[in-house]
Amino acid sequence: MSQTLTYGDHDQFRNPEAMDEVRARDIAARLESHSASEATAARAAVLDALDVGPGAQVLEVGCGTGAVLRIIAARVAPGGRAVGVDPSPALLAIAREQLEAEGLASYAELHQGDARALPVPDGVFDAVLAVNVMLHVPQGETAIPELVRAARPGGMVGIYDRDNDTFLVSHPDRALTRRIIAAGSDRTAMNSWLVRAAPRLFRQAGLVDVRARGFALVEQSGEAAFAPMLRRWADAAADVGEISKPERDAWLAALDAEAAAGTLVVGVTHLFVWGTKPPQLSSGA
Repeated sequence: MSQTLTYGDHDQFRNPEAMDEVRARDIAARLESHSASEATAARAAVLDALDVGPGAQVLEVGCGTGAVLRIIAARVAPGGRAVGVDPSPALLAIAREQLEAEGLASYAELHQGDARALPVPDGVFDAVLAVNVMLHVPQGETAIPELVRAARPGGMVGIYDRDNDTFLVSHPDRALTRRIIAAGSDRTAMNSWLVRAAPRLFRQAGLVDVRARGFALVEQSGEAAFAPMLRRWADAAADVGEISKPERDAWLAALDAEAAAGTLVVGVTHLFVWGTKPPQLSSGA
């Protein structure tokens, strides 16, 4: 029998302030792997939609290791500024290393802080963005007014997040796969449905011209980003009793067989929602 459902009880980003360096570097390796995958083109489209270019002042909320922040910094140079906020000192240390290694440190700032209480002034950023972050924020809907507050009148706010229930994987056991995806969606994120509510939340926060666009990201490697994620989901599903440990072992063996045969297909839909802060909304909602 499964345990009582607690959303996000296996979220790897729980208690980010306490994350140690070993765990941070393990997470960093996975985040950087995802950055090098098909996600690159989607992120470029997101930054284009937000008009991130030379001279822009851009805030990334939940910047983590800086995989996206480095792209922003390169785009806003010269004359612009990329500001990253993250609650984890360990991840911020890695972000700082990477910015320096790529010669982008002079175009970026890093600050420790919470998405729900951003350590930035009102109304100064041309664009405010959160990438694969809001699903991990407890009561993430309360962070939306903060993102809006940080944007200047006429600036834009955007959220790009996974919709975890839309995971697909080439696997012979449909029923077990569906159980694992449901458990992983619920247990490994605080609210993997938040991005579905983002258009309503954006409008409630006062944004106008709110739009949404989907990106279906697909990988064929068992070692890139998505297959390792599903392996962790299978472990979580077994840990909470949604599946048995023998079921987990059999499911993982079949997944590995797909990868070894070169027939693996694994992916998930990401949703990008963005809007504009009207001039009359001087300090957020």
